Amino acid sequence: MTFPTDRRTHIVVAAWVFFLLVCLSLTFVDVWQAWKARTEQLRDTEINITNMALALAQHADDTIRAADLILSGLVERVEYDGTGDRAKARLHNMLSKRVEELPQLSGIYIFDERGDLVADSNNKPFSRNVADRSYFQFHRQSDERNAHIGPLVKNSTGNWRLTVSRRINRADGSFSGVVLAGIDIEYFKDFYSTFDIGKNGLIILGLNQGTLLVRRPFFDKYVGADLRQVPIFRDYVTRNHSGVHTAPSTVDGKDRINAYRHLTHYPLFVAVALSKEEALEGWVDDTLIHTVGIIFMLIPLALLGNWLLRQVKLRLEAEAQLLVVRDSLHNLNQHLHNMALEDGLTGLANRRHFDLAFKEEFGRALRNATPLALIMIDVDWFKQFNDIYGHVGGDECLRRISVLLLQATHRSGDLAARYGGEELVVVLPQTGMDAATAFAENLREAIHAQAIRHEGSPFGIVTVSIGVASIIPVLPEDVPAQLIKDADLALYTAKARGRNRVARFSDINAIADSI
Repeated sequence: MTFPTDRRTHIVVAAWVFFLLVCLSLTFVDVWQAWKARTEQLRDTEINITNMALALAQHADDTIRAADLILSGLVERVEYDGTGDRAKARLHNMLSKRVEELPQLSGIYIFDERGDLVADSNNKPFSRNVADRSYFQFHRQSDERNAHIGPLVKNSTGNWRLTVSRRINRADGSFSGVVLAGIDIEYFKDFYSTFDIGKNGLIILGLNQGTLLVRRPFFDKYVGADLRQVPIFRDYVTRNHSGVHTAPSTVDGKDRINAYRHLTHYPLFVAVALSKEEALEGWVDDTLIHTVGIIFMLIPLALLGNWLLRQVKLRLEAEAQLLVVRDSLHNLNQHLHNMALEDGLTGLANRRHFDLAFKEEFGRALRNATPLALIMIDVDWFKQFNDIYGHVGGDECLRRISVLLLQATHRSGDLAARYGGEELVVVLPQTGMDAATAFAENLREAIHAQAIRHEGSPFGIVTVSIGVASIIPVLPEDVPAQLIKDADLALYTAKARGRNRVARFSDINAIADSI
């Protein structure tokens, strides 16, 4: 086919204009994507550092809680059995065993009302009277029965210890002594060293009243330092339970992304800081690579403008190839869709099956204006269960619980699935909040009735925390992710209220509204 000269010229000019617009568009898209990638990189860094602070706070909370649980039981035993000569040997053996079981403990001690040692976990008895120590004076002067955290002490070998102590009472309530556990600061240092915080990152564990306990990088001179005038502590930590913000460092003036979080059960906090410059290093490298790539792509693209008219045939061939690729992709997607949807360990639906079924049930509930309930289940203290009984025991525990879920979900639309790790979910179509709560409570009681032994739980057996949410979807406000979020928040509330219980999302909203 032959085009008139004017028309050919017009096509060539149009082709060059088209390529110019393409080049400008590619440049604009590259700049926009680079800025978007920078924003997302900072957002991801904030999410990661927030999760890191949460993990560190949970680790510190669990570490101290493990020691505190030992002290709590020890107080009860001493108050009931006393500390006679026959009891001392048993106490020494028991304390030694507990220290061997928990790597964070450096020692456990029992002192009488005069501050003299009654029993401890060490082979070489502690000989010093501790009546002048601040923790001893605190318990002697206060009727408080909860754990007292601090202060830091330094042993004869130069190692720092964090003290956790409780008061011992006589039958009439008068002061009878103190039980104390020493937590090795090296335990926290070793754990913090496993996190990648870059060259200029920082991790801090401190008391809420402003005393620094652990710092990474670690310098002995900072242990016990006063943080009350440090901006992040003064302006943020003291005012909020948790948060994240970016501010210049008081040391070098460079921006730091800071996240902090208070412990749930004890008066301590964790703070993490990452260098903003280091967080964007990968983005800078990627941006340079993309820019160079765009330049090398635009130059030949402009030169190929004269070849536009020859590309019609190639385009048709390319379209035919795309059809082949499309068919291949369709077959591949169909193959992936037909993959097994069952979790191999528990026999429940796997995460993929849950995502597909939940979306389908949500759409059905939306069309029919019927309620849809979601129950999220978490095995309490499951990490401790694995630590004590091994992963084989943990797998068996999940299987036994899963059998109960399969027995309970007997309706055709009900679906029990493994959401991840020890978290399980149940989808209950056409089920309101009251019926879903009754289902959850029956399930919790059934698991409790199994009486699966769990020495790492304060209940002595395996229990679960359950969050319940139910909704009648209405366009366009409701989405499936919100129901998952509601159930997850209810689950978090059940765990925060002591575990081994069922929490309803509607009750959380009711409490919030009343406040």
